[in-house]
Amino acid sequence: MSKSRLTALFAVLLVGVVSVVVAGCGSSSSSSSTGGGEESTASSGGEPLTIGSDIPYPPFEQGKPGSYTGFDIELMEAIAEKIGRTAEVEDTSFETIFRDVGQGKFEAVISAATITPEREKAVAFSNPYYLSEQAILVKEGSEITGIEDLSGKVVGAQQGTTGQELGKEKANASELRPYPEGPDAVNALKAGTVEAVIIDAPVAQNAVEKSGGVEIAEKVPTEESYGIAVALDNTELLEEINAGLKEVIEDGSYTTIYEKWFHLEPPKEIVG
Repeated sequence: MSKSRLTALFAVLLVGVVSVVVAGCGSSSSSSSTGGGEESTASSGGEPLTIGSDIPYPPFEQGKPGSYTGFDIELMEAIAEKIGRTAEVEDTSFETIFRDVGQGKFEAVISAATITPEREKAVAFSNPYYLSEQAILVKEGSEITGIEDLSGKVVGAQQGTTGQELGKEKANASELRPYPEGPDAVNALKAGTVEAVIIDAPVAQNAVEKSGGVEIAEKVPTEESYGIAVALDNTELLEEINAGLKEVIEDGSYTTIYEKWFHLEPPKEIVG
């Protein structure tokens, strides 16, 4: 056989091999698409949206890595879905959470975070998604009936929270002890280390229902509202989150999540 015929035969064989490889690639691609040849996005779940949250803080955040849940978590998951993303939650300290999002450790924060002028210097907040108030949590049978009775008492609060700030401003306590987590402050109360705890009202109510041995002496109106925080310069993501929150409210998802975790109807100031 001549050299030219050998070359031609080799070329034919090479074309056949390439065709098989291309066909194989084509069949692999079609297995991840839906009918009509359109590619499915359900399997990918959208681009991850990294979220910082201080866990545990029930009923807003709770659970273990890989199975976090709570009002904030489920709401953020619903918002992320609306904007074509998948929420990936990372447990982090509340004391550094705003600095961390500003430095890009994660893209957003949802962590029962009250919108305050001081915090707005470091991060940008979404539209409010929750209206809150503080509560004075005490042991059952305590003589403390309200914030005015905290004068001269040892009081606990989570470090870096508006509960701690309220204690500094109005409690006149002999000592205001900061704790790294809300449940740590509640446990200190149950153990008798502190005489009262100032904490978000829903968290106090959760402790009454789930822990026992404690009661709410007083709820303190503060006109607080929670927001989702992003870095100051991340205006595009902030707009997307606000749009997603609006959709979640309008389609009824917000109400479903709210009633699941608080067993109450959401306030009209949020849902309209």
